[in-house]
Amino acid sequence: MKRSTLIFCILLLSNVIMAQERDSMKTDFTVSFNSYMSSGKNLPFWFTSNQNGAFTSENGYYQLLRTGFAHGLLSDSTKNWGFNYGTTMIAGVGDKADLQLNQYWFGARYKWLSVKIGARNDSIRFAGLSHSNGNMMWSGNARPLPGITFSTNGYIPLFSKNRWYTFKALYEENFLIDQRDMTNAMLHHKYLYNKVTLKDWSFTLGLDHWVYWGGTSRTRGKTPGFEYYPRYVLGLKGGENSSVSDIKNAAGNTIGMYVFEVEKNFGGNRLTFYWNHPFEDRSGLEMENLPDGLWGLHYKGKKRNALVSDIVYEFMSTLDQSGNSHLQPTGVPGELTGRGRDNYFALGIGVSDWFYSSGHVFHNKMMGTPLFIPVIGADGRSKGFDNTRIEMHHLGIGGTINDRLTWRSLLTWSRSHGTYEKDYPVPLNQFSYLAEGRYQLLRLPLSFNLGVAVDIGDRFQKRAGGYVGMNWKF
Repeated sequence: MKRSTLIFCILLLSNVIMAQERDSMKTDFTVSFNSYMSSGKNLPFWFTSNQNGAFTSENGYYQLLRTGFAHGLLSDSTKNWGFNYGTTMIAGVGDKADLQLNQYWFGARYKWLSVKIGARNDSIRFAGLSHSNGNMMWSGNARPLPGITFSTNGYIPLFSKNRWYTFKALYEENFLIDQRDMTNAMLHHKYLYNKVTLKDWSFTLGLDHWVYWGGTSRTRGKTPGFEYYPRYVLGLKGGENSSVSDIKNAAGNTIGMYVFEVEKNFGGNRLTFYWNHPFEDRSGLEMENLPDGLWGLHYKGKKRNALVSDIVYEFMSTLDQSGNSHLQPTGVPGELTGRGRDNYFALGIGVSDWFYSSGHVFHNKMMGTPLFIPVIGADGRSKGFDNTRIEMHHLGIGGTINDRLTWRSLLTWSRSHGTYEKDYPVPLNQFSYLAEGRYQLLRLPLSFNLGVAVDIGDRFQKRAGGYVGMNWKF
């Protein structure tokens, strides 16, 4: 028996043992199996996207087994303390077999403060109908990042009696343990969201900040690490041992976004408008790339068992990127102009300083919007993106046919232009569609899934596919 197979069997057995203790430990155990088929060489786009990195190889067929347990957040008698933990393992077979420990975490809470160690998927927003979970930077397309996280326990009031203003904050360090051009790199992440609630209205304004730092380049050697940590966190310029770009701009490689949301409740229904505005450098921070971003609208119906209970519409554009000019001579000696060609998520900082060239990916999967697809080199490592100028319209609809049968449908149209450095001679139009349903048995914790997907256009191979599956939870 191969070592990987033996490890999987041991972990699966440990999950079963944990699940048998569910009465005393309140642990849920799940097993799911899906079988995918495609008319093309690869599966359709919406079968493999936003699956937390479950699919690791390409083929016209794929068998996927997931198993894991989750221990819910328990509190002590005074409700000051709480803790949770869990794990998920995935075995997949396409053109090759793969075994991965996808989630593994332990979390604790004391009053309003939460701490998490390990890797855990984020909660699904907008009924799973968004193309990116409502977040351009972190969509659930890649595996969860391992690290340590300190955060508030959701939104909390600044003062105990001040309920109209609440905020949530997060501070974490993540380990990039996958195969990439910059080895042993770290990914710092923090955010602050402020919410004001006035009767049936709420307004949220936030800032999300990511910084790639440290690590060893295969061509440039070791970069400054923890000794420059305050510079990375605060967005300060690099020190004397930093790259030329870091010294001129900011230490590490920064990406981020502004977030704005408005919610309106009416008669038990809810309408949410959300906007993500990305930035790669100062030009984005100062909104020189204002036309770029993700705009979304989510309708959540009061009747959760309605035929149509949720609708999401999204528009995204990354065409502007602060313009086509970047540090070009003006004709005046020593004077340069232009702050454009932001080339989102590629993490390039000049040819001589191309440190984090694998891009905003983890295990070769884009961590943000899944429409950005990395180029994989002959060595099996991501080389970044050759297509970062994209416009998209997306529609998601879901609901309930009866008490046991639910459905959802995703429809996405996109047009790809390549990059400013190398644009496509003719833009690539793409249409991707998904329809799926889930049937829950009445007397057993067992459900069955069925789905179809289609890709038609210039970017992907024309293909259609289907899948069947089951999910057991107890």
